[in-house]
Amino acid sequence: MNMSINNRYKVLQGLFWMLYCVGSGFISLYLQGRGLGTAGIGTATALFGILAALLQPILGGLCDRSNRLTWRSMVLMLSVPFLVLCVIMPLIPGAWTGAVFIGMLMLLANVIMPFVNSAHFYYSQAGENINFGVARGIGSGLYALIALLIGVLAECLSFEVVPFAGIMISGAFIIAISRMPCTIKVVTKVPKEKAIQKGFLLRYPAFTLMLLASFLMLTSQNIVNTYLLQIIQSLGGNSSQLGIALAIQAAVEVPILFSFSKLIKHFRPTSLMLIAAIGYALKAILYAVSGNIPMIYLTQFTQMCSFAIFASASVYYTSERIAEEDQITGQAYMTSMFAAGTVLGSLIGGWVLEFSGMATMLSVNVIVSIFAVLLAIVSANYKGFCNKHSV
Repeated sequence: MNMSINNRYKVLQGLFWMLYCVGSGFISLYLQGRGLGTAGIGTATALFGILAALLQPILGGLCDRSNRLTWRSMVLMLSVPFLVLCVIMPLIPGAWTGAVFIGMLMLLANVIMPFVNSAHFYYSQAGENINFGVARGIGSGLYALIALLIGVLAECLSFEVVPFAGIMISGAFIIAISRMPCTIKVVTKVPKEKAIQKGFLLRYPAFTLMLLASFLMLTSQNIVNTYLLQIIQSLGGNSSQLGIALAIQAAVEVPILFSFSKLIKHFRPTSLMLIAAIGYALKAILYAVSGNIPMIYLTQFTQMCSFAIFASASVYYTSERIAEEDQITGQAYMTSMFAAGTVLGSLIGGWVLEFSGMATMLSVNVIVSIFAVLLAIVSANYKGFCNKHSV
């Protein structure tokens, strides 16, 4: 029996977020297992985060302007190297070699993200009824499942379980993307002269301000997520508790994402982005005052009002603010904030943790999240041009 495109997209989102968990969720565990310190982990993660942040809008713009490249072909071209890297990783020893390989997985996972998200826009434009919130909720649910499984297996077996999980997941992901039907390209209608005279970010100033807010939100997220293992270890925990914490974090996203189609009917995407920023600030404060593992588990529930809202709201916000011909570019800019946030979060977290300690790192995280709230407020109240139909 043939699955509907909506159900295929749910499978695609589910497998992608399992893939993302392998590429980003266990970087610290994997590199610590290979013998790298926190400063080295932060530096390696940041370097590949910079590459991902640069590549996302470049590849997004290339796909938007090309008559041949589609979101589907781009995902296929990027997911095959992910599988190959996972196969090679266990065979080559060394701390910095491991950093290169896991860094490449993180880069590829981040670069794939905007193309998977933009598929929702193109199928919707073609008249398909795609429930993005439910699809994204399935992604969080499967992220929770694989995070818990990898955490337990890593504690029982070895940190090398990470690439083996990547082999199975990326193989399934490639099969799933191969079965997704093609979509009709939206060819740019913007005159070349206008594109040259007025760059993308200047054409969308309110969007640009929200990008900066998103950058700081995701920086805050990555200060914690990259060094969550170290936070847990400082409280007497291990990789099994890391898996549980990541699983809780992803699982509590599910009800919010499943009900997002109702939320979006009552709140504008801009308002939801502001709520997410406030949620990140609350999360940062609770991490700073956490004194035991149960408190860390409790803090993970703030994911419901931070990333759970941001994950879908950012896609809808971009679709609302960006013109049709710039959709992949817009989604790429938004998702490039994941990589950019990884860069700053990894560097700040790694170096502050190495030289000033855990308490200082968590205090800096609070400051970063407060600045994110301020920028989101400025963007939400920006009175200049911000409507995609005015492009």
